[in-house]
Amino acid sequence: MALGVFELAIILVVAFVPAIIYMLWIRSAEIHEREPFLAIEGVFIYGLVVALGLAFILELVAIGIINALAGETLALGVQNIILALILAPIIEEFTKLTGVFVVSRRLTEPENGLVYGAAVGLGFAAGENVLYYTDSLVAGVEIFIITVIARTITSTLLHTSASAIAGFGVSRSVCLRSWYGTPKSWLPYYLAAVLIHAVFNFLAILGSDILPDASVELSFIALFFSIILVWTTVRYIRRKIIDLDRMNAEGGPIRCE
Repeated sequence: MALGVFELAIILVVAFVPAIIYMLWIRSAEIHEREPFLAIEGVFIYGLVVALGLAFILELVAIGIINALAGETLALGVQNIILALILAPIIEEFTKLTGVFVVSRRLTEPENGLVYGAAVGLGFAAGENVLYYTDSLVAGVEIFIITVIARTITSTLLHTSASAIAGFGVSRSVCLRSWYGTPKSWLPYYLAAVLIHAVFNFLAILGSDILPDASVELSFIALFFSIILVWTTVRYIRRKIIDLDRMNAEGGPIRCE
């Protein structure tokens, strides 16, 4: 079924409006020296275009290499599991993190990495949602509605929270090096983002067509835990921004940890 202009407009609205609202919600947590909207918007666009495009290319290359090493083309289900649990978390969290490195000069406060990391993740999620929503609308209106609701409250926030954590690792490293001359690696925070992403994807494939024997009950249990995972993480991130911003506003010592 070919989609018309109206259907494409609906897809763009439901993909971008929630992501922009989430971005404004995260940005609003910082009151003192709040990051300019244009800078955050630029990182959002970076996630949408550069990070998503680079991840797509790298994942195709990685799957090709794995098939070559295996000496045969792996079954689609096996490829999807490898992609979901290993390749996507590693590659996508890295490509999103490059968006934070691009604005490293703006990481003058530790909470800035959380804000910019969330922004690049939301741009990435919006672009990814366009692809998923297009496929689901072709499959039917009911599937489209379910997909939109599920991804708005789970996958979109997964990309937000995971890349925010990795971004905080970068800003923490920059701040400690700038203030105290103490080198600290951002790698542990990147690995934490990869782990969160992998756990989320594991929950996502439970009950999917990748596992044909999975039950409907298992699908709902997995969805329930994925919602808890992303919402707990994203609320922690917003609380972290508020706490760090308050410490900065009060002129006290800011802990980059």
